Amino acid sequence: MSTAPLGPDADLRRLLDDGHDISVIDGHLVVKRVPYVTTDKVVAYGFLAYPVTVSGDSIVSGTDHRIWFGGSAPCNEVGNPFAFANAETLTISPDLTANFMLSSKPGPQGYPSEYEKVTAYVRMLTHPAMALDAAVTATPGAAWQQVEGDLPFRYRDTATTRAGLSVIAQVFLGQRIVIIGLGGTGAYILDQVAKTPVASILLVDGDVFDNHNAFRAPGAPTLEQLRERPAKVTYFADVYGRMHTGIDSEQTYLDDDNLNLLDDATFVFVAMDDATMKPAIATHLLERNIPFIDVGMGIEEIDSKLSGLLRMVFAGPDANVEDALARIPKPAEERDDYGRNIQVADLNALNAVLAIGRWKRHLGFYADATSEDFATYSMFTNHVTNETAAEEDNALHEIQPGSHVGTGGPVSAA
Repeated sequence: MSTAPLGPDADLRRLLDDGHDISVIDGHLVVKRVPYVTTDKVVAYGFLAYPVTVSGDSIVSGTDHRIWFGGSAPCNEVGNPFAFANAETLTISPDLTANFMLSSKPGPQGYPSEYEKVTAYVRMLTHPAMALDAAVTATPGAAWQQVEGDLPFRYRDTATTRAGLSVIAQVFLGQRIVIIGLGGTGAYILDQVAKTPVASILLVDGDVFDNHNAFRAPGAPTLEQLRERPAKVTYFADVYGRMHTGIDSEQTYLDDDNLNLLDDATFVFVAMDDATMKPAIATHLLERNIPFIDVGMGIEEIDSKLSGLLRMVFAGPDANVEDALARIPKPAEERDDYGRNIQVADLNALNAVLAIGRWKRHLGFYADATSEDFATYSMFTNHVTNETAAEEDNALHEIQPGSHVGTGGPVSAA
């Protein structure tokens, strides 16, 4: 059994985007998981099929208005067989045979497109089934779907195509992303990056995935997984490798001897909680004109309530080394509430989303009116402050006192 590529054909793209389970098998278009009603007034699932030929980039019907059905006799909601369904065999492959020919012509000109032909017959069969069970659907969506244009996904990105964003999303093509640190914020960054068609994602972290990580990262690991204490990079590469291809991992902490792991990146997210290596990482990237974002948060308990800041530093390919390093907090010996492990999943997620938004504006996916190099979000005031390097002299005029932004205080952690 052979399956032909479907990507170039506009009608088939629409069917896939709608969520139909379709494929081309041995010269036949096959639509699987089509709900219908049997003579016993029970909902069952069959398939539709008809011969097609490939003409250039289009798939052309090998029949007129007819289509074949595999299953028992399709009926209306009271169990009466449809008059347009006639017993007739169509062999599609050695393993697949249809046993009814359906003939319903909408007018003298037939169906105007392959898409309208398929969806019309699907409606005829499905509506009676929906009358008996409103939960049935002919568009399962998660079934086999060919990835369009060799994009780095395991299955079709119908969210982008349905929203008409395929052209805009091309800014992600060819991007080689590195994420350093997967404790909390870095994992949420991965969650978002994995939903874009970047060429590759390299995960770098030397730690294991423990219980506390499970409560501040996306997803829900099983108890058995936590007992195994997998490496963070292994755990997350497995989770997001189910969706995105090209995910690699390095179970290591960055030091002066392995900074070359970053050299092939087109963009780097620095989300490690240890600030010791951040200046060296930033310098290494800036010397090679590799743009990056450094994230961090500082949370304090004040009067039995949590308050603090989320921080995001962006350094473009032409950023000044001194300006960028001045914005990245250095390790501090003073009291650090982060050391008490004060992290909350929603703040990790928000910190990640702020970074992802800036990255997408850098690429041109989003419009950008600020082009900020530095941003903070204050929990206390629910306010985002954006600054550029030129505004550094007025850096903290909107930040609540005692927040230690840029001083190496609690905001240095990711």
